[in-house]
Amino acid sequence: MNLREQMVKDVQSVFFNPNEFAEIHTVTTFTNDETEAGRKDRKLEMIVEKFTLDGRPIQSADGVSAHTAIVHIDPQILVYTPRVDQNFYLDFNKYRVKGVSNDSGILKIVLEAYGKRP
Repeated sequence: MNLREQMVKDVQSVFFNPNEFAEIHTVTTFTNDETEAGRKDRKLEMIVEKFTLDGRPIQSADGVSAHTAIVHIDPQILVYTPRVDQNFYLDFNKYRVKGVSNDSGILKIVLEAYGKRP
């Protein structure tokens, strides 16, 4: 096994393991338009970094809203790659995708609250 193969294995077994670093979050997708008829909520393993309006990291806590979030997720679990300026629903909050990159098998999605705070 070469280094790259070992890194991919480690990402799956450690980084996206909910017993190690990952947490379970809900991603909502819609089939056609944003109506309840085409809505699908999926609980996925990922790492989410949240920031306040002034850019400081916040601790995960109920009732605390984040203005910016960075999602690290396995692209095979998410099944699609979001595009810039697309709506993205994370934990029932609406965000706008500001950036997407795939580095070493990890999809990094930069989100910003759509309009004001979610």
